[in-house]
Amino acid sequence: MIVVVDANPLISLLIKPGKPLDLLLQEDLELVAPAWLFEEIEKYKELVYQKSGLEKGEVDIIVSILKKRIRVVMENEFVSFRERAEKVCPDGKDVPYFALALYLRCALWSNDKRLKEQSVVVVYATHELMDVFHLR
Repeated sequence: MIVVVDANPLISLLIKPGKPLDLLLQEDLELVAPAWLFEEIEKYKELVYQKSGLEKGEVDIIVSILKKRIRVVMENEFVSFRERAEKVCPDGKDVPYFALALYLRCALWSNDKRLKEQSVVVVYATHELMDVFHLR
């Protein structure tokens, strides 16, 4: 199963690791994201340090694991889907994720409830994706 991953569930995993980390171990779950995903994670690193209680080195190790686990797709590959994504996506900052999901014809993993306010792209919250893989 291919799923485009938004930054918010990954930031949540960094802040509060737990059972959802098992999703990263699922061999039949292929995680993909636009290149700017890691820029977004970088932007929130200070918040992660403060809220998680993890040392900077520990967070950096987890982020490096995420970089190995998530296939990055450059925007020039899916730019032709941007206009449609702008029409469909309820939140402008998530347009690249929607464009990539439309390009790959796959679901999106995000905990942003607003993204479910459309019917074109399937959006899984973390708990829903865990249910798909029977990880409860």
